[in-house]
Amino acid sequence: MHPTLGATPRRAFRTAARESTLVAALRNRLRFRGVQMFMVGRAIACGVLLLAPCAYGQENPLERHAFDFISRGVGLTETLLKFSHQQHVPIAIEYVDRASMEQPIEADLHGKTVQQTLDSILRNGHGYSWRLRDGIVEITKSRASKRAENQFNKVIPVFEISQGATVKLASALLWWNLQTTLDPNLKEKGLAGHIMGMSSTIKPTTLHNRTVREILSYIVLNSQAQGWTVSGPPECLGFTPYCGLWFMIEWEPSDPSYKLLLQGIRNNL
Repeated sequence: MHPTLGATPRRAFRTAARESTLVAALRNRLRFRGVQMFMVGRAIACGVLLLAPCAYGQENPLERHAFDFISRGVGLTETLLKFSHQQHVPIAIEYVDRASMEQPIEADLHGKTVQQTLDSILRNGHGYSWRLRDGIVEITKSRASKRAENQFNKVIPVFEISQGATVKLASALLWWNLQTTLDPNLKEKGLAGHIMGMSSTIKPTTLHNRTVREILSYIVLNSQAQGWTVSGPPECLGFTPYCGLWFMIEWEPSDPSYKLLLQGIRNNL
């Protein structure tokens, strides 16, 4: 065969192959760019929500099916803590009293959603309600302390969480920031002391013009903490050096530190 007769088909094949490769490369690049734009869009959404968790196809995480929940021999507050741990639901308990700590209740719940399980548990108390805010289930009661509520809603101008900061350290610094916001004269005394005990670290950030409640939510959602609870009954909340305002919840129910948390609340009753 004459050389020129076979060259034309080969050139055509090479040209077609080259064009196919270019088209495939362009398609992959566009696909990658699309993924990049999707991730940027998700990041922007998370940035706007700040504290709310980003979950796909799940508007209300409490509508998912709950694990069977059985609890006996402990009060409403401890039952809620066990529920939070078992169902992996971050929680903020904004009301405790002697009855919620010492009056045992029973819960034997099967085949329910997380929301239905929570509703059933709270029926053991009077006047309790809950809401999902900033990714945290907030438990409160009609008789909750207005003084404490005002302090939880207090805006902190700037709150910095540095690299390696622990939940306990951030909690102590937040308490100090709240006190100096309420009484600027305290800044002259400074903050002293040593943070005792193990604690998980938090994703570093600087928060601007956020309430105490929002900062607590950030700490919980960006660490291994399970939530927070008020440190005592309404009559003593928010007073220093009495029962303070909150305790962080970091440990499993079987951990000794968990028992210390409950004992700390009982000491303030």
